[in-house]
Amino acid sequence: MNNKWLICSCIATGVGILAGAGYLMFSEYSVLSGYQDWVLSSFWSNLLLWTFVVMFLMALVFNVLAFLELERQEDLLNPMAWLNEGKGARSQQQYKYSTDLLLEHLQRDMDSLERHDSHYLVRNRHQALLVYIQQDAEEPLTVSLVRSVFQQMLMQNCQRGLIVSCQRINSQVRLFANEAGIELFDHQKLKRYLSTEQSGQLALI
Repeated sequence: MNNKWLICSCIATGVGILAGAGYLMFSEYSVLSGYQDWVLSSFWSNLLLWTFVVMFLMALVFNVLAFLELERQEDLLNPMAWLNEGKGARSQQQYKYSTDLLLEHLQRDMDSLERHDSHYLVRNRHQALLVYIQQDAEEPLTVSLVRSVFQQMLMQNCQRGLIVSCQRINSQVRLFANEAGIELFDHQKLKRYLSTEQSGQLALI
């Protein structure tokens, strides 16, 4: 692979090796120090030593730059990365469309639908349902979020709750939600709910 940073790293490494070998062989502290004619002056010895150190550091920097450029090239040339980005965008759009349909369904079939800062409050025949819709399709549903929704239910005097999430929901979250009287819809369950011909049988309240 042609990479300018790898070439620079090889050049710096080669120069560093030559400088280090020269320092070991011809400095005043070398094994040849007994041969006065071969020993370099203090200036040249220090120059070789510092050349070795600088070239070593430069080779490290060039290797890091080569690694970063390789990762960037793989991201640009990897078709799966583009496909995953497109798939995520489509999933977000489909999820937004499904949640909008759910709100339309609730507004049509229930007595009232009130929008609050973090949730919706649905009322039907003197019963109240708190609906929380996750806005981020990539965000997984957690126990802490379910606990927060449950606290909102207590404040609003709701006996039932509904949380809609795009991601699959794990068993720990489902167990906690079931104990709190909260229904959980992932995207697949939400689409089944919206597509059923007898949605009245699936009335939330």
